[in-house]
Amino acid sequence: MSKIYKEVWVSEHAPHNTSKLTDEECKALFKRGGWAIREIYDFDSPSETSFYAVIKDQFGDMEELSKKVRTKVRKALKTYEIRKATLDEMLRYGADIYYNAFAKYRGKCHPDTKENLEARFRMVAENDDYDAWIMFRIEDNAPVAWSITHVFENMCEYETVKVDAAFLDSTYPSYGLFFTMNQHYLAERKLSYVNAGWRSVTLHSNIQPFLIEQFNFRKAYCKMNMRYRFPLNIAVSLLFPFRKILPNTKIKTMLLQEAFSRGLDC
Repeated sequence: MSKIYKEVWVSEHAPHNTSKLTDEECKALFKRGGWAIREIYDFDSPSETSFYAVIKDQFGDMEELSKKVRTKVRKALKTYEIRKATLDEMLRYGADIYYNAFAKYRGKCHPDTKENLEARFRMVAENDDYDAWIMFRIEDNAPVAWSITHVFENMCEYETVKVDAAFLDSTYPSYGLFFTMNQHYLAERKLSYVNAGWRSVTLHSNIQPFLIEQFNFRKAYCKMNMRYRFPLNIAVSLLFPFRKILPNTKIKTMLLQEAFSRGLDC
């Protein structure tokens, strides 16, 4: 079961259920369109590889956190109300939080349109496999952050987290949000793990290092392979030696994925 994303076929299964495709399966996908296929397999390998998902599969409450992190989490929980969001709340506050969050991003990032955001909020509200979370500052009910999560195949994927950059101060909203979600999905719902995504290619956010350092997420190593439709396979081979100096961001991103598939870090 695969879906196409930006002309690349990717698995729709949870990471622990992904597998290597046969040549026949790849040919069938290319007949339906797309320019590339990303295969991921051997998830959570004991051997270190160049590609991984950032996951958390145990919840140790406050005791697992450093003293400094515990202080930040408690500060956030006292300052903010964190709960599941209604569709009305997402439509009313979601877009503003989303666009304000871009003030903290590095590099060239292109925000989605308000229409696409609202369509996604409606999809989440209509689908029992998705949750929307929202945060408000208790003292004045100011909207601060939201997240969207996807629960399937006994795991939860943290698909999107947006925090208004104006609230990135000494009240630590991200700490409260992630602690609450980790507690909900791992301790209360007892899912196998939560997933903060595959190794970042665009490097526009520091969220994965943050979760590893502050909340004991870990790298679940796996193997990743890229397959290309002709003539893109020829172009990738020719351009690969110049991947570090090419100015085009989309091409550099594609070649970085190719480097990961070859077992390289860059």
